[in-house]
Amino acid sequence: MSVIKAINIKKVYGGGKEFAQTIALNNINIELEQGEFTAIMGPSGSGKSSLLNVLSGFDYPTSGDVFIQGAKMNEMTGDELAIFRRDHIGYIFQEFHLLDSLTIQQNIMLPMMLNREETELMNKKAEELMNLLGILTIKNKYPYQVSGGQQQRAAICRALINDTTVIFADEPTGNLDSKSSKAVLECLKETNEAYRTTILLVTHDPFAASYCDKVLFLKDGTLRTQLYKKESQDHFTKQILDNLAVLEEDDYDV
Repeated sequence: MSVIKAINIKKVYGGGKEFAQTIALNNINIELEQGEFTAIMGPSGSGKSSLLNVLSGFDYPTSGDVFIQGAKMNEMTGDELAIFRRDHIGYIFQEFHLLDSLTIQQNIMLPMMLNREETELMNKKAEELMNLLGILTIKNKYPYQVSGGQQQRAAICRALINDTTVIFADEPTGNLDSKSSKAVLECLKETNEAYRTTILLVTHDPFAASYCDKVLFLKDGTLRTQLYKKESQDHFTKQILDNLAVLEEDDYDV
């Protein structure tokens, strides 16, 4: 069974007498298996963020169906979605969204705290994840005392703490320098390999996308093509750049 499956997804904004209708997503079909590390790329306004919001349950499609681990997301109520997301889905955003009043370890454990898990179990899982991602030594520091890259690695740990099998990442390296970006991407790849976590990454950065196994290219709300990594990362980066160039050239076609 697919971990993420989207069938004929359409998302329309506006319409009516006062506002023009905008089709953000137009009959998108996607199927991701467990352990796939996939990027979504495309020009500004191509529908990347709309697709991520619909797939992750932050927004409903206008038509079509979204399934995560067999659960039909678009038929859930708001409260049901909130509980499902908390228990089954992890999120990593461009902004780290860590609480300054909590230590790094407490921030990571927060989803388990909300589920009222046992303290011993929370500490054990948090330390296991922090050790995997190389931030165990800063567990008692506060977010404002550590680097952006360390904060983002803490956000990755928080996304995994509830044994989530799906992570949605929205421009997770957008606020980081090149060194921190590389460290975070390597952590995501290691997480993907160690836990077979399915990761869907939205990015505009070909270097970030090159860490993935597959790239989906969107334009004008449609899925134009898919690219699979078959050779080295450098070769994959070049293929990604070539595909982006083709999308840009389409703007000049008559």
